[in-house]
Amino acid sequence: MSALYKVILVIHILATVVGFGGFIAHSMYNARALRATAAEAKVLFGVTLDVSKIATYAIVAIMPLGIVLISLSDGVFEFSAPWISASFVVWFAMLGVAGALITKNLKAAAARVAEMDPNATVADDTEAVSALKKVGAGDAILQLLLVIAVVLMIWQPGN
Repeated sequence: MSALYKVILVIHILATVVGFGGFIAHSMYNARALRATAAEAKVLFGVTLDVSKIATYAIVAIMPLGIVLISLSDGVFEFSAPWISASFVVWFAMLGVAGALITKNLKAAAARVAEMDPNATVADDTEAVSALKKVGAGDAILQLLLVIAVVLMIWQPGN
């Protein structure tokens, strides 16, 4: 493999680490926000939304980088391989979960917390808790999809 291939591979792996690391951190941030006052949670949600934005950009970059890797692989990898097609499907599912389930509900929880009495506990607000449960479900689905993607990349079924 060429030096360019190896550089793109490093960037592809780093994008994966940054993207999924950011979303995996949600679990910790949101658990802390749930036990916090609205004032504390407002800060935590601000950080979480910032991290989510960077993580989403990284996840978006994963597939184009993968396409470049396939193109630079000198025929080692082909777009017709079943594991590559499955990876495309998993990637699109990840973007859907990240946008429609995680980010949407994280913004809803942040908006609700901004309306609350700063001294109120987030866990006592059913609307905020409901949004955070959806974020948690999205995080779990995203992590499962990550495991599926890693399995596809390592075992390359059908290759």
